[in-house]
Amino acid sequence: MLAKKDELIILPLGGLEQIGANCTMIGHDGEWIIIDLGIAFYDRLGIEVLTPDVSFPVSVKDHIKGLLVTHAHEDHIGAIQYLWPQLRCPIYLTEFPAAILRQKFKEYKWGDEVNVHVTQTRNPIDIGVFNVEFVSLSHSILGSCGLNIKTSAGTVFHTGDWKIDSGALLRDEMDEERLIEIGKGGVGCLLCDSTNVLIDDEIGSEDDVREALIRVISRYKKERITVTCFASNISRMETVFHIAKKVGRRVAIIGRSMHRMMEAVAETAYYSKEFKDNVGSVLTEEEVVDMPPEKVILMCTGSQGEARSALHRLARGENRIIKLGSMDVVLFSSKVIPGNELDIREMQNLLVKNGVEVVATDTEDDIHVSGHPSKDSLVKMYEWIKPQTFIPIHGDARMLYAHKRFAEQSGLKNTLLAESGDIIRYKDGTLEKVRHKDISFDAIDGDNIIPMNATSIRERDVMSSNGHVSVSFVMSAHNRISGTPNIRINGIHVSRSDFKKLGKWISQAVVSEVLKKPEALEERCESVVRKILAKHLNKKPVVAIHVHKTRS
Repeated sequence: MLAKKDELIILPLGGLEQIGANCTMIGHDGEWIIIDLGIAFYDRLGIEVLTPDVSFPVSVKDHIKGLLVTHAHEDHIGAIQYLWPQLRCPIYLTEFPAAILRQKFKEYKWGDEVNVHVTQTRNPIDIGVFNVEFVSLSHSILGSCGLNIKTSAGTVFHTGDWKIDSGALLRDEMDEERLIEIGKGGVGCLLCDSTNVLIDDEIGSEDDVREALIRVISRYKKERITVTCFASNISRMETVFHIAKKVGRRVAIIGRSMHRMMEAVAETAYYSKEFKDNVGSVLTEEEVVDMPPEKVILMCTGSQGEARSALHRLARGENRIIKLGSMDVVLFSSKVIPGNELDIREMQNLLVKNGVEVVATDTEDDIHVSGHPSKDSLVKMYEWIKPQTFIPIHGDARMLYAHKRFAEQSGLKNTLLAESGDIIRYKDGTLEKVRHKDISFDAIDGDNIIPMNATSIRERDVMSSNGHVSVSFVMSAHNRISGTPNIRINGIHVSRSDFKKLGKWISQAVVSEVLKKPEALEERCESVVRKILAKHLNKKPVVAIHVHKTRS
């Protein structure tokens, strides 16, 4: 499927009606670009990470002119390290996301093969038939940009993730002037972040967080403070450094991902003298234990309850140097990502059991601000861009439906509600759903990338709730069973007496099937075993039949 010269094709592959795995393709005149390639977090069935299904991009990879990265959050770039070898296309991005990707690529043999183009904002570049300009926007990570994509069939503006915030210590300025100019030049379609559309309150700034954290930290005169936040929130890290100086404490950073972020900053123009001085003053873990608790602020990852994070290891007492106890206070300076509630609560309970005082946004709601736009900010974006048509992106179904209604109430016309897999045509100032492409997510399963609808995943899901039963037996050349079938039941509680009964019933059923005919024997045995288990255990486990044939 290739777009014609007089049209644009918009194909979201992730990020619509789910949180994360953001990825959108835009096609024009026989060529494609990809915007972002992120992961979603899963934490079931031994799978932690999902990626978009790239079977379609791979099928047209000779027509893909580039992968454009809006910013360096994992839900926008996290899948690149897994999927780039299938696509092998150039990557276009600004300097901070480029520094993050370079770190990731070092771990792979093919890392030096990636053609990375570091671009500047306000500097339009031709990528095939597309003219693309990166436009500076504010967000909770450095280097966030919207994309102004011009073609002969019209212009698309993709916001990425953004907010209006003039109060960060270390930040990118929202390029309001350029956004207004782009709007005056004419935008055919606006694709806009929907994450906060359900929230009526005004979104605060990093200045507000700074004042709130100073207020809260100042209450604790003798305790050691730990602040946990997203590792990518460099502005929040800079805020903590600022507060530490103000209250007479020194900062230690715990967690590999935070150290990586600091290293990435050092490769960019954001590496100011002040930031360099802050990095130089960071305590080691060994130095922390020798410092009075009231002189230390720990910063660590783990705000979402991730099992392998620095904070979770501290909560479990697995850090070999630093131990948390009754002289510790942990501040959660982060939002709760939907789906992580139980993991966060479990970790907080571990901390409390160790005597730690936990302070989170449920009691101190101003110690974190979102990196996404409030309704007032959305209206400003509509006014700046003045789009002919509008598609809400980045959100679950409730967010997308609400954003469509809000945009219409705010005066936008020609709005379209889409989901991942929709093939949308923009032509002559109108949007039309051409058809829907059934897509799934892929799972990172060990060293493999497999579809979430793969048989192995479905079986794993069934086994996790219904268990596994295997029946193996030896069959002679005369189609007779030698000995007694061997039966193993895993993941289902069965008493010894019930197991004997089940073994008898299953053996009789298998022998009966063997005596009938040899054709499709495994399938027939599997069917009768399933029926027995459903009848007597009320369970539907995965059933495996193993037939070992002898020559005698």
